[in-house]
Amino acid sequence: MRAPLLLLVLLLLAPACLWRSYADVMRVHLDVLSGMVEKASYNAESGQRPTSNDVTELTYPLQRARQFAYQYRTYAERESYTLFVAALDRYQALSEAIDAARGDAARWSEERSRLAAQCAAWRAAAERVRAALAHES
Repeated sequence: MRAPLLLLVLLLLAPACLWRSYADVMRVHLDVLSGMVEKASYNAESGQRPTSNDVTELTYPLQRARQFAYQYRTYAERESYTLFVAALDRYQALSEAIDAARGDAARWSEERSRLAAQCAAWRAAAERVRAALAHES
């Protein structure tokens, strides 16, 4: 119960943070998306098949992150921006795979076996963005 409440607080505070710098806001998005990936990973490991609400919970932060990327599209020449957009694509592929497999037990079982690698790929992509942000500052 604490994790969804924390996520909700982060999602509500994210728009209020737009006065902050590009890097700070990007880090917030990375943290929220990372939290969602960890939750999906934990649920899959425990055998829980996602519901449509779980998928909505996965996709909403992605929509917000895409809005952020659009707002800062003038930063497209920055390495952090390019890596962030690539990380968002990786996150989207992960959430779409979960959504596509959730309705069928056999398909979900198959997807669960691949989910760990997809989550690891997201973590690596997010870390590359964080490293680029650190290098740019």
